[in-house]
Order: sequence, then C-alpha cells, then structure tokens
Amino acid sequence: MDDRTWVATALVDDLAVALRRHHHEMARRLGLREVELACLQIVDRPRGMPMTALAERLGLSPGAATAVVDGLEEAGRVARWRDPDNRRKVVVGHLVAPRDHLSWQALLDDVQARQAPFSDAELLVVARWVAAMGNELHRRAGDLTDARAGREGLERRRREGPQ
Repeated sequence: MDDRTWVATALVDDLAVALRRHHHEMARRLGLREVELACLQIVDRPRGMPMTALAERLGLSPGAATAVVDGLEEAGRVARWRDPDNRRKVVVGHLVAPRDHLSWQALLDDVQARQAPFSDAELLVVARWVAAMGNELHRRAGDLTDARAGREGLERRRREGPQ
C-alpha cells in the first residue's frame, strides 16, 4: 500500500472514531440510545421517510426499526402517518429535530469554536473530502445491501424449493 493510500485510510478511520464518540456523547446528552439518535438524524419532517427505508438506513430489520420508532413516538419525538400517495406505506418524521435541543446546540458551539483557526478555504477542502468519502461509503453500503437482498432471495428460494 502506498503512503497516500495509507493516509486516506487512516483519515477515514480517525474520522469514524471521532464520529462514533460524537454520536455516543450526543445520545447521552439527549437521553437517547444511539440507535434512537440515528433514527432522529435520518428522518426529515415534514417529508418524513418510509419505515422500510428507515429500517434499511439504520441497518435494522423492519420489526426492530418499528420498536425504535414506537419508543420515540411514545416519547413524543416522532410521528407516523400514511403516505398520501401510497396508503400501504407508513412514513415517520421527527417532531423536534435533534439539532433544536439545547445540548446539541452547545456541542455545535464547541465545534464552531474549535474550527475558528481554520480558514474558509481549508474548511471547504475538508468538507469536499468528507462528502467524497461519505458518497463512496454510501455507494459501498448500497452494494452490500444489494448483495444481502440477493442472498436473502436465494435463501428464500432454497427454503421454498421448486415451484
């Protein structure tokens, strides 16, 4: 592996660790489990997100995602409704975005203070790099999802036998 590849890998690893710590701390400050915070960060009200897509993004089964949403709905953090264009779809959206919570704002203020020494040009380069890495990881996750769906279909056909 050449030096440039190693540096990119190390940067992605360092970023992943920092984001996990950030996510853990925010969940703790907001009184949520990490999966609940992830759910709130993914859904977008008023548009919302179909439950099936939410489960996929969270990496959970539909039943596990429903349990997460049940708890958040009971706590008054999300709402569910039927998609007006397809009544079979259930959509979930947050009632109060995590970023609207005071603890979230305090953390954002800390982050802004720490980025003050960097120029706008430096931050734009970092933002461009993070977006590129995020897009690549998202693409790879999509490939894994497609492969998993193919394996599940193959397993189902094996269990059901010849039709």
